[in-house]
Amino acid sequence: MLRLSITGLALVAAAVTAGCNLDVSNPNAPDANRAFGDPAGLQQLLGGAFRSWVEARSGYYVMPLDAQADNYTASWNNAAIRYYSSVGSDCPARCGWNNSPTASDAGLVIESQWYGYYTVWFAATHVLAAMKDGLCFDDDCSPTNGFKRTTPGSDSTTTVRNRAIAQMLQGMAFAGIALMYDSGFVVDENTVLPASPADYPPFNSRVEMRAAALQKLQAAYATAGITTWKTESEWMGVDAGTAYTNVQIQKLIRTMEAELIAMWPRNSTENVAADWASVVSYASQGVSSGTPVTWQFYIDISARDAGIEYVKSWGNSILTERVDTRVAALITTNHVNPWPAGGNPCPTISPDKRVGDGSYGPANSSDFGTVAATANAGTDYACSGIAIFPAARGQYHQSNLQHIRYHPLAGVGEGLPADNGTGQNPFYTPQMNDLLWAEALIRSNGDRNLAATLINNSRVTRGGLAAVSGSDADTVLLTALHYEQEIEFMGQGATPYFNRRRVDGLSLGTPRQMPVPAKELSLLLRSTYTFGGPSKPDMVAPVGGAGDNWSRPTVVDRWHEVQQARARDAFLGRLRL
Repeated sequence: MLRLSITGLALVAAAVTAGCNLDVSNPNAPDANRAFGDPAGLQQLLGGAFRSWVEARSGYYVMPLDAQADNYTASWNNAAIRYYSSVGSDCPARCGWNNSPTASDAGLVIESQWYGYYTVWFAATHVLAAMKDGLCFDDDCSPTNGFKRTTPGSDSTTTVRNRAIAQMLQGMAFAGIALMYDSGFVVDENTVLPASPADYPPFNSRVEMRAAALQKLQAAYATAGITTWKTESEWMGVDAGTAYTNVQIQKLIRTMEAELIAMWPRNSTENVAADWASVVSYASQGVSSGTPVTWQFYIDISARDAGIEYVKSWGNSILTERVDTRVAALITTNHVNPWPAGGNPCPTISPDKRVGDGSYGPANSSDFGTVAATANAGTDYACSGIAIFPAARGQYHQSNLQHIRYHPLAGVGEGLPADNGTGQNPFYTPQMNDLLWAEALIRSNGDRNLAATLINNSRVTRGGLAAVSGSDADTVLLTALHYEQEIEFMGQGATPYFNRRRVDGLSLGTPRQMPVPAKELSLLLRSTYTFGGPSKPDMVAPVGGAGDNWSRPTVVDRWHEVQQARARDAFLGRLRL
C-alpha cells in the first residue's frame, strides 16, 4: 500500500482529506473525496493528469530551455529567459541554474517540471492504488458493492483502459524527470515510505529514472493490447479533444520510448553509447508506422494565452519571440548568424517550402513588419522587418525570422486575424517519429535506404527539397537529418534543448541537466547543489549548502504556487524588460 508522503513529491493522506486542490480536466472538478473514492472521480484525475503533463512539458517555465538551445530567442526576462539565455550579461558566459528556494522566476524554472511531472505521477498512482484495492470502472462495478466487480468474468474494458492509461502516465512522468533532472524518486502504488523525511531513501539516478519510465511504458503497452477501447475525448482537451484507440495509444507509447532513449544523453559520448537498436525497434512501431497518427491536445479558451501551453504560443507570437539566427542561417541562404547591424533581410531566400519568401498573412502589416502572403509563402516561417528586442539587452537576441507553423496557438492579437489562441496542439507527430527512427537506423548501421526514405518524408514532402539516398555518406544523411530535426522539433517543449545537448551544441556554461529543486532538498534535509555557469560542472553534483527546515507543502501545493506565480506575471504585464 502506497503511503503518499514524499514531502514535495507526494501528497500526505492528511492533505488529501483536508481537501487539497488538484488539477483535473475541465469542466468537472471533483472534490477530494469523490476524486479518490469513486470511479468517476478517479477517471477525471486521468484527464487532469494529461492537462498537467501538457503544462509540465510545454508551459511557461520551459521557455528558457529553447532559448538556451538557440532555437527560439527573446531578451524579455519573463520566466527568466533573458537571465538563462544571455551570454556575458549576468554571468561571464551562460548562467547556471539558480537553485535557491528564494529565487523567483530563476528558481521556478527548476521547480516547474519537477512538480508538474510528479503531479502527473500522483494522479496516475492514485488510480492504480485504487485498482490494487479492487476498485473497477465497468457497468458491473456499483456503489452498492464498493465499486468492486460483482460478477467474475464480466466486461472489464473500461478498467483495462484506465489501467493502461494510468501506467502510461506514470511512465510519462518518470520520463520527464529522467530527461531533465540528474535524479528523482521511483515510487509507485506498491511503495511504502518511512514517516520521517530524514529516513527517506536516496534519490534514484537518472539512469534508474529512465529504466523505470521504460518499464512503466512497457507495462502500459502490454495492458493496452488486452482488449479494444478508445480514450475519453475530453482527456485530450475540452470541447474538441481527440479520442484515440488502444492501437493508437500503443503507437504513442512506442514513440515515447524511442524519444526517451534518443533524447536522454547529456553529451555526445552518451549519445554514441545510446541503445539505438532499441530506438529502431520502438520507432518502427511508433506513430508513423502503419496508418500514421498525430497525438494532440486541444487548447480551449480556458487553456490558451497565459494558460497551459507557452512554448508554441510565445514561439508563434510575432512580437514576443523569434527564431534564433542560428536556425535562421541554417534554413535560409540570406540570413546570417549572429544578427548583423541593420538586421537580416526580407524577403527570405530558401529552397525550403516551409520557409519560402517570408511573406505572411492576408495583408501587409506595419505592426508585424510583414508583407502579405504570396504564392511562395512558407508554411512554417515568416520574415519580419522589425527588430523587437531592446538593443541594450544584446543584439545577438534579435532575429527577423518568425515561427508561424502553430500560429492558431499564438497569443491573442499576434497571429492571423482569424486566430484566437485555441486549436489542436500536436505533441507527437509522424515526422518526429520518422526522424527518431531514421537516426537510429543510421547510428546502428541499419537499413540506410529506409533511413533516407524516413528523412525524405518531411524533407521532400513538406520541404520540397532534393531527396537524400541510402547511398549517401553518413555525414550527408546526418546533416540532412539534423536539418529536419531543427524544423520538425521546433515548438515541441524542451525537445530542441535535449537535441542540442546530446551533440554538444549548447553554448559554454549552459547546464546540461537540472538539479533536484532546492525547496525539495530542504524538505528532505539534504544539501543543495546546482549545475552549469562559470564555476559549476555540467554533469557532477557538487556537495555544498545545507538543508533548511521548511514547512512541508505537498507536490500539488507547490505546483499551484508555480502556476500562480506564472499567472500573476501574465496578469501584471506580458513582457518583462
